[in-house]
Amino acid sequence: MLITKDVFDIADRLKEIDPCYELHYEPRDGKFRLRSSHGETLLVFPYDRADERMIRHALRTRVERLKSIVEEIERANEAARERYFRARENEAEDGLKEAAEKYYADAKRKGFG
Repeated sequence: MLITKDVFDIADRLKEIDPCYELHYEPRDGKFRLRSSHGETLLVFPYDRADERMIRHALRTRVERLKSIVEEIERANEAARERYFRARENEAEDGLKEAAEKYYADAKRKGFG
């Protein structure tokens, strides 16, 4: 359902960002969508009501910001990768320490230590 008028003029403010932008509401799933004037869904908003957050979200995800968005995603992915490998290293280190402690405890018990 195309929204042309709303309390906070969100539909009009989105058109100020890009004249091809149209705000739609899908009653089936309760989601607001930003569509082009050709009907293509550009963005599904994660909000349950039309408000200022939609304007900020639309501005933040503009194609003109694609390079910075990709860089942001790459930084987040790199941080996640580092956390993952750091956790695996810690697990390996803990496993080696546990194995060494068991080995030396067994050796001591057998009279080798």
